[in-house]
Amino acid sequence: MKLLKALLLISLFAPAAITVAAESNLTASIRIGATFVDNETTDSDFSISNFGSRIKWSGKQEYDNGLTGIGYIELGINPDQNSRGNSGADRTRHLWAGLAGDFGKVKVGAQYAAFYDLVSGHTDIAWWGSCWTQFECARETRVLKYSGSTGAFNYSASLQGNNNDDGNDPADELEFGFNYNAGPVLVGLATSIRADEGEDEGGTLVGAIAKGSVGPVGLALGLQFADSDFAFANDDVSNTTVSATLGSFYTVLNVTDDGSSSDPFFGTLGYTLGLGDDSLMYFEYQVIDDGTEADSETIIRATYKYDFGVL
Repeated sequence: MKLLKALLLISLFAPAAITVAAESNLTASIRIGATFVDNETTDSDFSISNFGSRIKWSGKQEYDNGLTGIGYIELGINPDQNSRGNSGADRTRHLWAGLAGDFGKVKVGAQYAAFYDLVSGHTDIAWWGSCWTQFECARETRVLKYSGSTGAFNYSASLQGNNNDDGNDPADELEFGFNYNAGPVLVGLATSIRADEGEDEGGTLVGAIAKGSVGPVGLALGLQFADSDFAFANDDVSNTTVSATLGSFYTVLNVTDDGSSSDPFFGTLGYTLGLGDDSLMYFEYQVIDDGTEADSETIIRATYKYDFGVL
């Protein structure tokens, strides 16, 4: 009912809305670090790299009909792309606009879809290296999403559509689910349904999250089960992700089972060091082992992050 009310409000009152107040905020975040990679079969490598530097621009307008217009742009910037004739832009991370009110929020554009908000995002806690093999743990480009809440009960649904896709489907992916935040414990369940993509049949993904704390330790357990068509694999795929925090320390462990004889394992252990209101450093030790010697890696990373306001 809230979704229906949202659509009615948008169609009936938004065109006649009068701006009451407007806000705009433009900031930048520079994230540059040093990485040492030790591969089982190749020489070790040391490099200075960009780790998600970005420009963020958010806007909000309140209307006298109770609606609020909202928008957000986040552009990746990369110092490695500063050669002559290159704009230096990395990629569009977010670009969405929407309306908010007592019905919840409706947003359209490049953003995280419902599955991430409800399930995957709760174990995505490392600065670099949380979503090794988790499904739906990335931003999508063409998303229409509704989210709302009733007390501690949160729910969301999103629809994705791509122009000229192989299957030429009216909608390419539908996600929906909920989570319930009962004080120190959060539990959630979500599903994603993909349409046919050319020769690939449509598939289904189901995910669950349980998050809480034991004393000073924060813990989260994420489970995902995808059939072979959703995962584009010969067998069904399952992912198990465990994350933990203790003060400024954090860890994320991910194990996946795709029916092969290998035993893939991905892990991140990190520490965040605050340097001031707008700057910090993070240090991460990562292990990547997909079951084959050629791709086993150990990574040590130290990254400096500095944020500043532009407007």
